[in-house]
Amino acid sequence: MLIRFNSEQQEVADATWSLYANRYMEKADKWEKYFSLEEENRRLQKSIGEIRSQLPNASYIENIEEDTVRNDSIRQRYFFLSAEIINKSSISANITYVINRGSFHGVEKHQGVISNTGVVGIVIAVSSRYARVMSLLHSDMRLSAGIRGSNFFGSLNWRERDTRFAYLSKIPEYAPVAIGDTIETTGYSNIFPTGEPIGEVVAIEPLQGKNTLDIKVKLFNDFFSVHHVHVIRDLMKDDLDQLESEE
Repeated sequence: MLIRFNSEQQEVADATWSLYANRYMEKADKWEKYFSLEEENRRLQKSIGEIRSQLPNASYIENIEEDTVRNDSIRQRYFFLSAEIINKSSISANITYVINRGSFHGVEKHQGVISNTGVVGIVIAVSSRYARVMSLLHSDMRLSAGIRGSNFFGSLNWRERDTRFAYLSKIPEYAPVAIGDTIETTGYSNIFPTGEPIGEVVAIEPLQGKNTLDIKVKLFNDFFSVHHVHVIRDLMKDDLDQLESEE
């Protein structure tokens, strides 16, 4: 009654209701944009996986030559499945992740995991809809890695100190390597395609009496903020497993 029969109070009430209505609509619009952004991000990650699957390092070239007759065909070797990290171990040594993809989606143990920035780790355990990933920041992790633009490669591992760095060893002392060079996967482990980025060289130290180099690598990934990843499935794994079983 006070508002209805007093014009000044009615104007105040109308302005107040209008203010709260606008604030409500503004918040509702922000939430709508947030969920739309999440959905758009998922579509983007799926598209990135499809694009990665078409890159040259994800293919296998079969050449058949008979005298002057040549038949070239390109077969896809690697498939990239988009996933999200839903759980992380504590910020300490031996970091692992849980992703929201499992055997139901084609994920298996020993598959590689990458982000848009670089190598993340390797799948070590799988359930029907989830999988655990051992990151590069784990004392048990060993990765075949080489110097981009060079045929020299060695073993990359983390030494339980600074989470920003790993070390590449078993590189010959005479190998051409310089500060700023990119370190990448070699493809020799049959886990990652050739050329997936890992980090850049920030220090080089010869090891006395071993004729090899100890190379400090600054990792491209921030392992505490990584969220969207791709699981790498080798479509020729059965062929390679057959060779190992025969041996």
